[in-house]
Amino acid sequence: MKRQVHVEYADAPPRVQAIYDEIKNLTGAPDVPNVFKALGTNENSLFAAWTKLRFTVLTGDVPMLLKQLILFNISARARNEYCTALHGNLALNLDRTLTCDELLRMSRGDVIERLPRAYRAAIETITKVALEGESVAAGELPVDSELRDEGFSEREVDELLSLASLGTMMNTITNIFEIPVDQPFPPPE
Repeated sequence: MKRQVHVEYADAPPRVQAIYDEIKNLTGAPDVPNVFKALGTNENSLFAAWTKLRFTVLTGDVPMLLKQLILFNISARARNEYCTALHGNLALNLDRTLTCDELLRMSRGDVIERLPRAYRAAIETITKVALEGESVAAGELPVDSELRDEGFSEREVDELLSLASLGTMMNTITNIFEIPVDQPFPPPE
């Protein structure tokens, strides 16, 4: 079902406007991303999605680039156009040496050798957790030890695992509502 309703700032009730203001202030974005506008009809749903994203992505010890690479990879492998575009563009903005081609190759399982080994391990492991959760539950993927072996602390492992649940949640929301991308990926040249 395509989500037809996108609540723009001027049309939003005060509580939704307050959440929109916080989104813009904390992300530095000039406008609210379409995913949040699509949730703007229900301030509780909007608040819940924003809070999960805020405390999973915008805070913590794991570098922002690694978070964006993980969320891009989860989304690209899940074939989610909205989240792939969002996180791909954010990753490219965070590291201007990365290319769209590298990101797309990574999403097909190729290794980007110039990324730190710990990044490569976290990207693959957390993507598997997000997309193959049943294999993790069955003990087929030793998540904790694999990430700790790469030097991640317990706190960082928990933070990385939170990215798996966020990626799954946001991919589900944007797929269900068929939310149009804010900025195409790859970006026009």
